[in-house]
Parts: sequence; structure tokens; C-alpha cells
Amino acid sequence: MNSALLGLASAFSLGAADFMARFSTRALGAILNYTYVLLIGAIGTTIWLFATDQVLVWSPLGVAIAVLHGVSVALMCVLLYIGIARGPIAVVAPIVAAHPALVLAVNVLMGMHPSAMQWAAMVVVIAGGVLIARSSAPENGTKAAEANRTTLLIAFGACLAYVAIVLTAQAATPLNGAFQTMWIGRLAGLVLLGGILIVQRARLAVPREWVPFVGLQGGLDSLGYLTFLFGANSAAPYVTMVLASAFSVVTVVLARLVLHESISKMQWVAIALIAVGAAVLTAS
Repeated sequence: MNSALLGLASAFSLGAADFMARFSTRALGAILNYTYVLLIGAIGTTIWLFATDQVLVWSPLGVAIAVLHGVSVALMCVLLYIGIARGPIAVVAPIVAAHPALVLAVNVLMGMHPSAMQWAAMVVVIAGGVLIARSSAPENGTKAAEANRTTLLIAFGACLAYVAIVLTAQAATPLNGAFQTMWIGRLAGLVLLGGILIVQRARLAVPREWVPFVGLQGGLDSLGYLTFLFGANSAAPYVTMVLASAFSVVTVVLARLVLHESISKMQWVAIALIAVGAAVLTAS
């Protein structure tokens, strides 16, 4: 399949699913919302598993890391959904998308020697993150400032969780394969969030009027990950990775078009810096 089309499909699917979380999270709460998104993904990947006769590999270490991967995904998405529900989306989404720079930093600590282009891309991403943080500061009002700081902390927390997602995926994929890692991770995340809801004695059912919306959101989320997975195994995987990394730009553009969210010139510059830097780091 065409690597570019798979990358675009991944970016649009994940970006749209994240944007939809703005509405469903406010109505249902982040944990219940993402639990059902995970449920749809777990059902979809399980059906695909049996339909394509995937060969499962039993590796105790691989399974353990895949479970950590799933926990990281669940944590990241819950934080991302909370941040997007709070807004502004133009601040939250780009900060989360800056995770490749932190992944590179961790890899450097583990002995990796980045190229000059990778170092430059990391500096560009960091510069974009600084601009986003500066542009999010309200002109006045203590409560507004506190709310903004909380949103920034949530976004940075989601970014750190995304780093854990990438690192655990890098460790688990050679042991399990990409698809099995994703499948185990989705099941682990579903068990974790479902358990939290049960312990909290929280509502477990989605109101009938929200079922089609959450169903579409879960379908887009699964499609985004599957198209990325297919693209990562295509003739030009780097093309898929670069284009898929633009998912945050899709989310921000939808926020501008649908919610008419105000985005300053400084924020557009920061979004562009993070998108370009992340694309370079993802492809390298």
C-alpha cells in the first residue's frame, strides 16, 4: 500500500479522534470515554488477529513490556483527553506532539549518538514548546493563570507518558512484533481503566445518545494506529512516520475551523516548529 496515503490516513484519523475527545470527555469524563475507545480498539484488533491468522509469540519479557506499553498509552490518552477538554487545544496538542525530542534525549542518555540534523530538530521542537508555553500565559487574572498552568502540566504529563509509549514499544516490538504489542497493550489498558471505574463505583454505561459519537471516535482511533502500523511495514516507512506525526496539526486545525479557537501568530509558528521538528525526529 502507498506509504504516504497510510501516513495521511493515520494523521487525519488520530487528529480527528483527539478533537472529538473535546466533546465526549466533557460529557462522559476522560476515563470512561477512553475506556470505550479502548474497548472498540480491543475488539477490532482481536477480530483482525483471528481474521488474518496472526502468529502469536510467547515471550514473558515481551508480554510484560507490552503491558507497560498499554498502561502508558492509557495514561497518556486520559491526560490528553483531560487537557483537550480543558483547552486551549492549540496549546495542549502541540506540547504532546513534542515527545520525539524527549525520546531522543533519553536515547542519548542510553548511549545513542544523534546526527547534526537530529540535534537541530530537537532544538527546533524545544523552541516550539517554549513559544507555546509563553503564548498560553493569560494577560491577567490569578484564577486564569492557575488554570493555564494546570493545563500545561497536564499536557507535559501526557508528553512524558508518550515518551514511555515509544520506549516500551521499541523494547517490546522486537520480542512480540508490532501488532501483538499493540493488541496486548490495548487489552492491558482496558483492564486498567475498567478496574479504576469499578473501584470508583463510577458509571460504566455510556448514555445512548453518545454511543454513535464514541463509536466513531473509537473507530478513528483504531484506524489511526492500524494505518500507522501498516505504513511502518510498507516500502517507505519513513514517509508514513513523517506524515503521521502531523496528527496534532489536524487537531489544532479542526479546533480553529469548528470551535473558532483563537490561535495567535506566535502559536502558529510554535505549532509549525514542533510539527517540522517532530517529523524529522520521527523519520530519523
